[in-house]
Amino acid sequence: MDFKGQEKNKINYLKKKSTQDSKSNILIFILTLCLTLFIILPFMVKANPQGEGTRENMFYVQVLNSEMSLIKATVFNEEDIAESNFSIKGSIFKLFNVDISNPIALIGKEISCISIGNQVNKAGDKSTDILFNPFKLNDKSITIDNNSGTTDLPNTTVSLYDPKLKKELNKSKPEVFIYHTHTTESYKPENNNSLDETKNVCAIGDALANELENNYGIAVIHDKTVHDAQASTQSYERSSATVDKYLKKYGDFKLIIDLHRDGVDNKNIVTTKMNGEDVAKIMFVMSRKNPHYKNNLAVVNKLLEISDKLYPNLSRGIYYYNYGTRYFNQNKSNNSILIEVGANSNNFQDAKNASKYLARIIGEYINGKK
Repeated sequence: MDFKGQEKNKINYLKKKSTQDSKSNILIFILTLCLTLFIILPFMVKANPQGEGTRENMFYVQVLNSEMSLIKATVFNEEDIAESNFSIKGSIFKLFNVDISNPIALIGKEISCISIGNQVNKAGDKSTDILFNPFKLNDKSITIDNNSGTTDLPNTTVSLYDPKLKKELNKSKPEVFIYHTHTTESYKPENNNSLDETKNVCAIGDALANELENNYGIAVIHDKTVHDAQASTQSYERSSATVDKYLKKYGDFKLIIDLHRDGVDNKNIVTTKMNGEDVAKIMFVMSRKNPHYKNNLAVVNKLLEISDKLYPNLSRGIYYYNYGTRYFNQNKSNNSILIEVGANSNNFQDAKNASKYLARIIGEYINGKK
C-alpha cells in the first residue's frame, strides 16, 4: 500500500477544497454586499417629497463607511452622526417591524390582548406600561387604518381657558419666540415632510401663537424659516443662526420654543383624548451637557408640573441627550426648550388640538401666580 502517496493526494485535495471554499466565501460576501447596496438600501434610504435627503439617509452612510473602508462618505460630519439615531442592525430589524430598543414590545405583537406603551419620566428613565385588554370582536375591531380616525382611548373632561390668565397684549414686547429646526416635519395625511407651511409644524406653531396672543395676551414671534430642506442633519447649524438673530434684536424671551413632531408609528402611544377629541401628546427633549441645563430643566419641570396638574395624560415627559446636536440651541438662553407635539402617526388635527392645551400650560407659566 502506498500510504505516502495516499496522504499526499489527501493533502492536495484538502488544499484544493480550502481554496475553493475561500473563493466561494469571497463570492458570497460580494453578492451579499451588492444585495445590500443595490437592492435592500433603495427601500430603506428615503427622501422627502422635495427630493432632499432626510435623517434616514444616515443609514446608507453608515453601511457605506463600515463595509467599504477605502471609500468614506464625508458629506456628513461627526455632528450629523450624533443627530442620527440609525444603526445598521436596528434598520435591518425595522424591515420586520421589530424595535430592538424595546424587545418587550414583541409580546404585544404576538398576544393580542396585551398592549405596550412607553413613558419617559422626569428623571429621564423609560418605563413600559403593559395593559391587558379583554379580547372582544365587534364592529370597532375591524378597521382599514387604525391611524386614520379617532382612537378608542378613554376620554377625560378638562377645563381649557381661564379668563384670569388673560392680560393686555403688547406686541412691542414679545415674550415667546417659536421656531422650527426641522421645519418640514408634517402629520397625516401628508408624508413625513412637507414644504407647505399650512400642513407641517409651522401650522402648529401658528395655532399656538394665536392661542397665546388671543386668549392670554402673550406676544409671540413665530419664525418659519425652513432649516431642513437641504441636508437635514445640518439643520441645527442653520436654526442656530436664526435664534442668534432674534436674541440680538430682542435680548431674550420668557420662552424660546423649538417646536417639532416626533417619529412614533403607534398612534396610541402619542395620543390622548380630552373633551371628546384626540389630542397629540407633548414631550420635551433636553441636552444635559449644555451650559444652561439646570435653568432649562427648571423651566421644563415647571411646565411639566402645570401640565400634569391640568392635563395628567398630555405629557410624555422628558427625553434626554447628553449633548444632542449643538445642544439643540439650549445653550443660547436659560429659557430655551424643545417640544415635540405628537408624531408622524398623528393626524394634523390631533396636533392642532394640542396647541390649545399647550397654550394654557404656557399661559399659566407666564401669567399665573409665581
